Amino acid sequence: MMQLADNAALAIETWREQVESVQVWLARHCEQAPSPDGASVTQGVVLWRQGEQWQPVALWPSQADGAVLLALADDVREARRGLVSQPDDASLAIGYPVRQLASGGAGSQDGALLGAVALRIAMPEAMRGKEAATQAALVPLMQRLEDGVAALERDALERAYRGEHLHQERLGQHLALLAAVLAEARYVGAAMQLVSRLASHFEAERVSLGWRRGTRTRVEQISHSAQFNRKMNRIRATETAMDEALDQRGSVAWPAPASPGLQHRVLRAQASLGDMTGLGAVVSVPLLDEAKPLGAVTLERDRPFSDQEVAALESLLALCGRALEEKRRNDRPLPLKALVACGEQLGRLLGPGYLGYKLTGLVLVGLVGFATFATGVDRIAADAILESREQRVMTAPFRGYIDNALVRPGDRVEAGQPLASMETRELLLEGLQWQSELAKFERQEQEMRARGDRAGLNVLAAQRDQAQARLALVDSRLERATLLAPFDGVVVSGDLTQRLGGAVEQGEELFRVSPLDDFRIELEVPEGRIDDVRVGQHGELLLAAMTGQRMPFVIERITPQSRSSDGSSRFVVEASLSDQGEALGGEARRELRPGLQGVGRIEGGEDRLIVIWTRELMDWLRLMRWRWWG
Repeated sequence: MMQLADNAALAIETWREQVESVQVWLARHCEQAPSPDGASVTQGVVLWRQGEQWQPVALWPSQADGAVLLALADDVREARRGLVSQPDDASLAIGYPVRQLASGGAGSQDGALLGAVALRIAMPEAMRGKEAATQAALVPLMQRLEDGVAALERDALERAYRGEHLHQERLGQHLALLAAVLAEARYVGAAMQLVSRLASHFEAERVSLGWRRGTRTRVEQISHSAQFNRKMNRIRATETAMDEALDQRGSVAWPAPASPGLQHRVLRAQASLGDMTGLGAVVSVPLLDEAKPLGAVTLERDRPFSDQEVAALESLLALCGRALEEKRRNDRPLPLKALVACGEQLGRLLGPGYLGYKLTGLVLVGLVGFATFATGVDRIAADAILESREQRVMTAPFRGYIDNALVRPGDRVEAGQPLASMETRELLLEGLQWQSELAKFERQEQEMRARGDRAGLNVLAAQRDQAQARLALVDSRLERATLLAPFDGVVVSGDLTQRLGGAVEQGEELFRVSPLDDFRIELEVPEGRIDDVRVGQHGELLLAAMTGQRMPFVIERITPQSRSSDGSSRFVVEASLSDQGEALGGEARRELRPGLQGVGRIEGGEDRLIVIWTRELMDWLRLMRWRWWG
């Protein structure tokens, strides 16, 4: 509001100077106008633009009736060119527009109208009705009007240029001062830069910077003084002058300038300070942040302050006030920052306004109260994997080659179903060989019996027994050449389709088969919650492949096995699906596979919600306290 009032006063002052300049020009132009052949200028009027409106600003002579000329000037404004009219038989009226010349500044519009000039010319009686004589008399008057309007346009351009130059100069000064303040890392240095540069720029004997502390202002920095005694009467008088400006939320200057915005303010404290120091002028300008008082600056010097200087000072401090406040806040100790921040938040919560803030606080209080008194079931979350309780390993029955693979991992099999077969061609040939050996032994036995060779019969009997044993071994291998499923289940591992014709060694693992109706769950419980897990506790399992089905389980065994994951240790807990026949439907049972992963939640008992929600935080705080303080 203070800046708006001062800007309005400055605009009024500029408009007044412009009006006075136009009035002087009109009087001089009409008085010095020639009188060709007796034709003379008797009246004049100037219509001037003020924003979006057009106002009559000059009339010559002051007692004349300019209604006719105002109408002509308005016609000239609309036509944007010179016009001639005849208001009566004894006179003529001429009008000419005043155009704006481009100054090269921002917002300038070359050719825009600034105003319109209309003059009334009295014609002598001898010239009336004579068109040629009338035109001859009007030509020099129109040329002089054009020249005068050109001079008026140049004056307007010069004033605009001076104003733009002054604005740029002030802007440069403002930016230089702001840069000097921002360049300082600490509040004390920035404050010293501010008062020193203000003293140099405004040629002040002394510049004081004060900051608000509660309801009083305290002087923080004084130009040309590194140290000062706060108990001095001059310092106290300066603080009173600053309070006077802050209480009025506006600049206070003594003696008061001619500006309307500064004439009707209380300046008793400024006058008292001036009388005490013996200086002829004092001005105090408040530092405001959105109408909130931050502090004030007081300048003292011998000559009075003009309203333009006060306006420039206000603009400078409007730029630097927020920067100083930020540096002052940053220089405070960390505990004080936290205390002030808590006080601000508490003030918003308990003070007027901030309805959304208060509603949020009420919701938080209600939530904390509910969590403090309400209870719930404490559930321990743990990563889980579904494993079969039993796995049967199918190995190669003998050394040989794979002839055919009938199943792959994931296939369901029934008891006795062939899984794969070994190549038996060599075994068949070997069996035929041993059968022929047995036939040969029988013929030899008959011949030896005929000769009565008892010793040879004993040797032959041993050889025949050996051949029969070898033939029985071949038959046994032929029977085991086809691998059969030991029970109803699913093939967990073993893909022989990529090894057809390949050699295998006796006892080499070929398949793993797991049953379909007997699973166990391995839960990885975080080390911080393993102490809360007990055998017999219940829980629920949710698999990633079956998110729509919750599976109840019971803890069976807490193993000493641990696993590391994401930088933390987890203990393995085994559980089994409880009431599997009732909890899971037939379709769900068929979807279960060993290796499925999910998340299990173990019910750890009932406790207060706030204890459940803050358990991990409290455990971490206890560990930190033990680490640092024991």
